[in-house]
Amino acid sequence: MDRAELTTEQVLKRDIPWETYMSTKLITSTCLQLLRRYDHKPESQRGPLLDEDGPSYVRVFLNILRSISKEETVEYVLALIDEMLAANPKRAALFYDNSLSGEDIYDPFLRQVLIDLILF
Repeated sequence: MDRAELTTEQVLKRDIPWETYMSTKLITSTCLQLLRRYDHKPESQRGPLLDEDGPSYVRVFLNILRSISKEETVEYVLALIDEMLAANPKRAALFYDNSLSGEDIYDPFLRQVLIDLILF
């Protein structure tokens, strides 16, 4: 199947090797703990996690997009973000939380757009 034909649902069925990423120091143990709580859970469980500690999850997603270049993982995290925002568009405010003020939140997304433009 062509990459452009993948749906968000198909992408989110993937099993991402988070433990491998931690063992190679691409993510921290804290990131791994957050991902284990969030990954492959229904919105009814994800919503309260985002309400309680949304900026931490956004930080994890942004860190993954910055540090991991494997296409399947990048697509997966982008699908998680898409699903998070589709379930509640007001969650976009999480990207502007004061705890993220020192981070360039747009960089990972712009980098991915540039990679896609170069590849196609």
